[in-house]
Amino acid sequence: MKIKDLLTNVLQNAELMVANEPFTFSGKATIELEGGEARYWLFSSNGGMISVSPDDEELTYFRLLEDEIEPENETVGYAGKDFEFSYEDVGSVTSVEGDAQIESDERYAFSDYEADDGETIRLVHNENSGNKLVFIGSLVGEDDVVMVE
Repeated sequence: MKIKDLLTNVLQNAELMVANEPFTFSGKATIELEGGEARYWLFSSNGGMISVSPDDEELTYFRLLEDEIEPENETVGYAGKDFEFSYEDVGSVTSVEGDAQIESDERYAFSDYEADDGETIRLVHNENSGNKLVFIGSLVGEDDVVMVE
């Protein structure tokens, strides 16, 4: 599915397959980064999230982890793998559609840590509430996101 279609044509409760895993679309949040770029976080009713970076034409499919993970010396260890710091940013939620599991006007800091195999740990910190979330995922292509008819 093309990024443009994913951002504009997917309706609430639509059934998708993302990298061969079921994804029931529940909501979308628009995040404006400090540098002015927009990111979109699409949420699934089962705790999954697709992070969309339209400028880079990049899709990352994340699954929510229940584990608390803290970085140590710019690395994170999880499931026997080492994840090295690769990216961080801060953004504010400018709009929310449906059940996006986050609220408008909240501010989020997030850091990505990448393993040698491309798998990524994303640590998300809600600067308003102090809540922290941990996701694990990997890049997917537009062809990996399919609407279930």
